[in-house]
This record gives sequence, C-alpha cells and structure tokens, in this order.
Amino acid sequence: MAEFTLKPREEETLKLTIGDESFQIPLGNSLNPEYLASLDTKEKTIEFFNQYIPKKIAKTLRYIDYDDITQAWLDATQKSYGGNPGES
Repeated sequence: MAEFTLKPREEETLKLTIGDESFQIPLGNSLNPEYLASLDTKEKTIEFFNQYIPKKIAKTLRYIDYDDITQAWLDATQKSYGGNPGES
C-alpha cells in the first residue's frame, strides 16, 4: 500500500511597505485554490489586499497603487511557485 503524509508548510508572503509601515500579504500559492480563483476581478483583488492593509492607509491608496501592489504580488507568487497563480 502506498502512503503519503502532507506536512504543513510555512505560509509564504509578500512584505509590502507603505510609508513607515510594513504588512505581510500571503502569496497566491499559500491560498486555498478556490479562494485564489475568486480573485478574478480588480475589485476582489483590492478587497483581498485590504484584509492586510489597515483602513487608514488603504484610504490613501489610488487605483494605480493597487496595480503596482498586484504586479509585485503576482511576480513574487510566480517566483515562489514557478508559474502563474491559478494555472495547473
């Protein structure tokens, strides 16, 4: 009989620094596949990031800032995972 034991892994994150504050945002490969797939619009992706960015700071961010955060998160996820998030 074959046997396999899945061992817990440490969550991989992107360290995002805005001003003097830093936040840890889980990379795509640390998310549940169903949840990751739900990040299919810019609005849902912003909601995801805002779970980790305090409201007082999020209120100061512009749409283009979220584009930059998203690109950094995708790049870090791709580097860590070896592929694009959501691809099998």
